[in-house]
Amino acid sequence: MGAWGYLPFENDDALDWMEELEGGGADVVRAALAKAGDRYVEAPEGAIAIAAAEVVSASQSNPLGELPENVADWVASHGAEFTADDVEMALEAVQRVAGEQSELAELWDDADEPEWHESLDDLVERLRTALR
Repeated sequence: MGAWGYLPFENDDALDWMEELEGGGADVVRAALAKAGDRYVEAPEGAIAIAAAEVVSASQSNPLGELPENVADWVASHGAEFTADDVEMALEAVQRVAGEQSELAELWDDADEPEWHESLDDLVERLRTALR
């Protein structure tokens, strides 16, 4: 049975990516954010980019409630590796995944579940706060 929730770590793609995260440093997060580039973003890449953006936000002392324990531990060990450029990259990735060129946005729009968009609005605001 697959995981499918609107929060960043409530889907199979993000949960699988967390294993990769545990084995690497900030470059694993940057690579995940880069996959939400300036092309159509497929759902798996979008879900992973949102999780990566949440890691960046958490590294700036702006986490979403309680993070999974292994993610919180990773942020405690590696969070200082992120710069303002990484926060900007995370912000751009979230905006792309929430936009018109995103399979994940299409799926959530079809599901008529506004919580997903609300959670991304919250993440965007937390990332913007980190840039101030």
